[in-house]
Amino acid sequence: MKNFMLVLLALGLVMTFGVVVQAKVTALPHVFNLSFNNQGNPGKDSSENGNNGELKGGAKWVANGYSGGAVQLDGGDGHVEVVVDVPEKNFTMGVWVKTDDGEVGIYSVLDGVAGAGGHDRHFFLSGGKINFRTWKGPAWATDRNVADGKWHHIALVAKDGAGQTAYVDGDKVGTHAYDHSDFDWQKRVWVGFSNDAAVDYFEGVIDEVAYLDVPLTKKEIGALMKPLAVEAGDKLVAVWSNIKTDY
Repeated sequence: MKNFMLVLLALGLVMTFGVVVQAKVTALPHVFNLSFNNQGNPGKDSSENGNNGELKGGAKWVANGYSGGAVQLDGGDGHVEVVVDVPEKNFTMGVWVKTDDGEVGIYSVLDGVAGAGGHDRHFFLSGGKINFRTWKGPAWATDRNVADGKWHHIALVAKDGAGQTAYVDGDKVGTHAYDHSDFDWQKRVWVGFSNDAAVDYFEGVIDEVAYLDVPLTKKEIGALMKPLAVEAGDKLVAVWSNIKTDY
């Protein structure tokens, strides 16, 4: 009877928690949101927009992401492509990364393959420090080193009249006055790549990639950093396994 009551309690908590957290995640106005939690379809867009990502080159799904599954990139030609038009104004870009390579590309918006025809909205590392460039503005650097083999969340917010604001692990790490992108003929987003990096392709693991069509506040960036790790059904399996182990 004790075990049965515990199972019922766990079921209630799982279902309540799953619904509440999912509501918080999907309430954010994503253009796309790639959680990589579905091994059978790792690039599935978990927003309602259907802007799925495709793993290309030396990109492979791995189970040990920041939150559930993730994508491991080889530093050669591995990347995730999302064929989508994204906003040039009032946007937020975010991604979790883990790498110990300080000279790699992370995130960019492109016209053609590998930036042929134009490229913009770059995240890249130089000397381990996170750098950004939004055209026609210049590249700019922060003093935050993220090439330490640990998980870090990187986000860039562009807001009309306010400029760009960069966040690492939820902390504001830099600003720039240029408040939008003039590159408006983009056709795709590549994650794990930037033409501005010394080495275009990323080597390491990426997770929870998002592009939103609003400029998030610092508090909202904190919410973006805490996605639903797995679906409620998976949480149920985990809780049930723990109950069976403990009792």
